[in-house]
Amino acid sequence: MKKGETGHQMEVMKAPLRVATSAELDFSANAVWKLIAGFDTLPDYHASITTSELLEGGTVRKIGLTEDAGGGYVVERLVYFNDETKEFSYKITELIDCDFPLRNYQAFVRVEDLGEGKCRLNWGSKFTVEGASDEEGDALAKAIYQGCFDGVTKVLSKK
Repeated sequence: MKKGETGHQMEVMKAPLRVATSAELDFSANAVWKLIAGFDTLPDYHASITTSELLEGGTVRKIGLTEDAGGGYVVERLVYFNDETKEFSYKITELIDCDFPLRNYQAFVRVEDLGEGKCRLNWGSKFTVEGASDEEGDALAKAIYQGCFDGVTKVLSKK
């Protein structure tokens, strides 16, 4: 060991990635909000989510993933909710039997009224990636949100 070395490697903290996606939908902001605002409604519109169980008075959800999505469970805590501005935010607090590579994950969701029965659904997040490349983490987050956009469109098109 050279003079001044401690024998410990400093852990390099990676800056969190930020992903922001949005989709313009041919549905009213109220219709989209009514579908997504319930913290346990993901299985109603996302094909990769099999179950959602509310815990701790509805502020925590335990969602089950399909085998195609990696299986296991993701536990998320609602950290912000505003019915008036149609936005909410949640954090992943625990992974159970799940190889999900996104860590320190917090998502941000907002529905914007565009008038004439249209809205913009914004779904974004910040996180670090573990066990995969940043590019893979970015692609995974975008695929999850695309599943939300597709599912909302599919469900609301049937009404």
